[in-house]
Amino acid sequence: MAKKYFFFDIDRTLGLGITGQVPEDTQYCVDELQRQGHFVALATGRLQCDAAAFAAKHGIRSMVADGGNSLTVDGKILEMEGLPLAPAKALLRELTERNQPWSVVLDNTLDRYTPYPDYPREDPGNYMNTKVQPVDIDSLEQVYKIMYVREQPGTEPADRRQLPHLPFIDNTWLVEPVDKGAGIEKLMGLMGADPKDAVVFGDGLNDITMFRKPFFGVAMGNARPVIKDRADYITDDNDKGGILNACRKFGWIKDECRGKRGEE
Repeated sequence: MAKKYFFFDIDRTLGLGITGQVPEDTQYCVDELQRQGHFVALATGRLQCDAAAFAAKHGIRSMVADGGNSLTVDGKILEMEGLPLAPAKALLRELTERNQPWSVVLDNTLDRYTPYPDYPREDPGNYMNTKVQPVDIDSLEQVYKIMYVREQPGTEPADRRQLPHLPFIDNTWLVEPVDKGAGIEKLMGLMGADPKDAVVFGDGLNDITMFRKPFFGVAMGNARPVIKDRADYITDDNDKGGILNACRKFGWIKDECRGKRGEE
């Protein structure tokens, strides 16, 4: 079979929930795809360092991370961009004026910085290291993510300045890039690969941009309806062999030996 380029979302696609646990049959499939000559990468909103840690654990060396804003091939970062800087700074200034606590990620680490000692960080799902210290908005050279406390019900929200907003833990907003599809297109171009050979797997709203032509889109059985509506194929749930079953159905992997893990 001709070489395909596979891009997998992490949470609820490769992994179960947000635990990071990958089913045995899914890991088998990822390994076999690579063994049989295909390109395998993550496509995730996670920061590059966070995605890289997950990827290394599961034998994946390439990724489109930061919602499409960072590209890594064979463990080498090809590029990594932050949010549009002027709108990001303008949002932070307005939030400061509104006394609406915020935090920012300024480098490729899981550290976030906030000038607010009481910035919320009690949710057990929080994976960031919160560092309380002064942040000079005017001197910022890049901003990868912004998190800020949501406005009270009935209160006029801050001007979002066309920056993507996602509901986040601790009753906060998460501002981060969300165009995984553009990142995949750019990475395919850098590798000299035909976008028609890209296959994407996803389940959630931040995967929408991947489900577009000429990519071949596979929605998990547990995917949101809008993802299923855009998909070329709907497979089983991620905990019911969805990825392996799809790859077998389309002949992307061929099980040459019986008794391997993931064998039905």
